[in-house]
Amino acid sequence: MNKNQEQWINLHKQKRHQPRYPHQLVVSFALRTFKQGGAILDLGCGAGRHLKFLAENGFEAYGCDYSSSGIQASQELLASANLKANFEIASVDNLPYDDEFFDGLICFGVLYYNDKQSIQKAAGEIFRVLKKGSKALILVRNLEDYRYEKAKKLSKYEVIIQENDEKRSAFKENDMPMYFFDKDEVKRVFYHFKNLEINRIRTSFDNDSYADDDFVIICEK
Repeated sequence: MNKNQEQWINLHKQKRHQPRYPHQLVVSFALRTFKQGGAILDLGCGAGRHLKFLAENGFEAYGCDYSSSGIQASQELLASANLKANFEIASVDNLPYDDEFFDGLICFGVLYYNDKQSIQKAAGEIFRVLKKGSKALILVRNLEDYRYEKAKKLSKYEVIIQENDEKRSAFKENDMPMYFFDKDEVKRVFYHFKNLEINRIRTSFDNDSYADDDFVIICEK
């Protein structure tokens, strides 16, 4: 068990790290892209907010996460709404699914908690489990994110998060290894896919004094 996995197992036991509402990007992408009734994987499902959205909107929902407490929270969330999904405890770089099994996939704010080798393997696994012509929505952090500037650099993309301000969301990530991207790195990691689309979202805080900065990647097998 690596440091990040251990940290997330602890975090997912806390109610404040069990968000209930899906992100609007996931909602809009899923409803306009995924076929009704299709098998959709929430890769790194955490406490289940996107898995619940998928299940209640007619998709065959699958969720996996390496956090056992996250899976437990997901199961409890769906059970409370009388919804069903398929759950697995698994890491992003070794998925327990057959080739070309899924009609779509989301991986929202997950990959950057892994190292370079695991991320590269995860991209291959995402490609493997998607059906031909199916799409994935993937959110990663880019080099303009405020965490990157403050972090201890291990390489251009790999850092150790340094955040001591309890009021900032990155405080829970303090001392975690994290992987950031520029567009060239996105293209390198996801070279398997066609029609690669890279968009950017920036969310600032405290009168624009710092900001989360992410790439939203859409890719097709």
